[in-house]
Amino acid sequence: MTDYDWLIIGGGPHGRFAARAIAHAAPDSRLAVIDPAPALAAWRRRAAACDMRYLRSSNAHHLGARADSLRRFSDAHGYDARHALGYYRRPSRALFEAHAEATLGRLPQITARALDVAPGDTDWQVATDDGARRRAARVVLATGPGRPYRPPGLDDAEHVFDPDFDLGEPGAATVVIGGGITGAQLALRAMRAGHRVCWLTRAPPRASDFDAEPCYAGPRCMTPFVATPTAERTALLAEARRPGTLPPDVHADITAALAAGSLTWRRGTAVARDDDAVLLADGRRLAAERVILATGFASAPTPDSVLARVVQRLALVDDGAGHLALDSMLQAAPGLHVIGRPASLVLGPMAGNIKGARTAGQRLARVATGAPAAA
Repeated sequence: MTDYDWLIIGGGPHGRFAARAIAHAAPDSRLAVIDPAPALAAWRRRAAACDMRYLRSSNAHHLGARADSLRRFSDAHGYDARHALGYYRRPSRALFEAHAEATLGRLPQITARALDVAPGDTDWQVATDDGARRRAARVVLATGPGRPYRPPGLDDAEHVFDPDFDLGEPGAATVVIGGGITGAQLALRAMRAGHRVCWLTRAPPRASDFDAEPCYAGPRCMTPFVATPTAERTALLAEARRPGTLPPDVHADITAALAAGSLTWRRGTAVARDDDAVLLADGRRLAAERVILATGFASAPTPDSVLARVVQRLALVDDGAGHLALDSMLQAAPGLHVIGRPASLVLGPMAGNIKGARTAGQRLARVATGAPAAA
């Protein structure tokens, strides 16, 4: 007999929303989240490290069950217009986190780190670092982003997403590398704290409300996407995504800071560093006593992660960009579900963000009730 109906590995936005959706759809399910940290701990740490002030998602994309949940929470708790930015009413981080804490509630949690998932005769066995081995009819891998990405030649540079990252006191000439929203936010945070900052990017700053084509939030783009052969969807994902872009507020702030001379900007590709400089591909050297990477995450799972072990054990097929071949129920194998960015070939270019968390959770709730899977 299994110990659980559902085990969700990962307590970030995707895992928590999925667990809550399943528990709501099937209240009698034996369910638990496996994560060594409190709810959304890694997400909160990364958001604080780069001083995220507003989410990039609209106020329709949140972790509540109802579409209007965030708006109703904001009204009920006295959040004013400063917590809803622009035409899309993007929520402040403070509002989003308060709403997430209130709406997700308390879910059964196993405070341990999942080490491995292996198939049993009729179930899945999850090994954790507390020495236990638990059995579940269904397992959801919601392990979040992989390791921070370090470009070749910069393997020893610190990364804003390192667990022990600390901006520290100003003083050193600092180069922030990364042209996307995280790099811009970090450069602004360091500037406001009094650091001498040079922001290094491969292209000029570009504004975009969202990090993917917004039509993928609905059927206009998702219907033809899922009708496209799986082998051709990777190209559609690359075309739809907008890496290295900034939402209008961050773009305005960084542009104003550059115009005022409060920080400097250089365009180029870093290929190496030494004690006092960053070497660029064109031979230039940028003075740098400190280098901080804001270059996102590697597309492949961390080699010693539970996801990497599962991929290897089950010989799962990916597209070379970190996206796994899953069925319409987000299964890599019967009873083993994967959500987050690896599910992009099914859920589209928004699979890794809040919209993707909502879509995945709603789909798993249908699985929990035995309803037919969505297309």
